Amino acid sequence: MKALRKMHAARGLSLETATTPAFGPSDVLVRVRAASICGTDLHIYGWDRWSQGRIKPPVTLGHEFCGVVDSVGGEVGAVKSGDFVSAEMHVNCGHCHQCRVGEAHICQNLRIIGIDQDGAFAEFVKIPAANIIKLDPAIPERYGAILDPLEMRCTPFWPGRLRGGRHWLRVRADRIDVHRSGQGLWSFYRVCHRNQPAAAGNGQENGRGRSIESCGGGCSC
Repeated sequence: MKALRKMHAARGLSLETATTPAFGPSDVLVRVRAASICGTDLHIYGWDRWSQGRIKPPVTLGHEFCGVVDSVGGEVGAVKSGDFVSAEMHVNCGHCHQCRVGEAHICQNLRIIGIDQDGAFAEFVKIPAANIIKLDPAIPERYGAILDPLEMRCTPFWPGRLRGGRHWLRVRADRIDVHRSGQGLWSFYRVCHRNQPAAAGNGQENGRGRSIESCGGGCSC
């Protein structure tokens, strides 16, 4: 199969011929249909200081994707060949203290597919069955390939209610939140609340949210 790989500890990537991943009894082999480029991929391409300390070439990049299940391991029952899927690309060990107490997101042995092991910038990618996310076939592939950043942007949103019927929504304000998700998510929020007045804080000033500016539509955003 063809794969976009980081072959050497230097700037750049290369399109290589690679072996289709072997998969185990609890794994799923996915034929990639679409993949998106994350800022992390650009860091790895440029071989900056972070990449030099984290990436161990050779490795296939790509951690935002969607595809169709090609094959499944013998122990896999939740998905089948032909299912349209994406995946959670953070793979926890399941054995460390954090995993055992329900905090797998801070697993001490966390590995990320497409960073620490071969990812989805390839014709096929191997994913643990527990990480597979089934998608509605009606979802366009261009959206199926950006569910990872969408989930990251939705997770830090905390809705609430103020006196007088006003609502608030706290947003973690980093670059992807503000520049890519902010306007769309605000529109979504206002529709869900029937265009009721709202206030927003970015949570970046003295640990408290603060109003940013009025948009003239009855909210502060």
